[in-house]
Amino acid sequence: MLRSLLLLIMLSVVTLTPDAMALGEQQPQVTKEQAANLAQQRFPGKVLKVQTENRHYRVRLIQADGRVITVLVDNRTGRVERDDK
Repeated sequence: MLRSLLLLIMLSVVTLTPDAMALGEQQPQVTKEQAANLAQQRFPGKVLKVQTENRHYRVRLIQADGRVITVLVDNRTGRVERDDK
């Protein structure tokens, strides 16, 4: 009985470990190219630069009036917001 319980616990730990590791290291769902396109759709302009950061892409755009803006695109959801820093 005790051996069966220990075996069950060991199997549970072994099968849960890859899932737990995958949750901590999720891969981006949005590519750099997609981030640039999403940023341009929301804030029209020419893409100057796309930087990969921890959880988002930082996209720099130059607008028709010459202003340069920075937009953040979440690399998992594709959510776009202006970086007002």
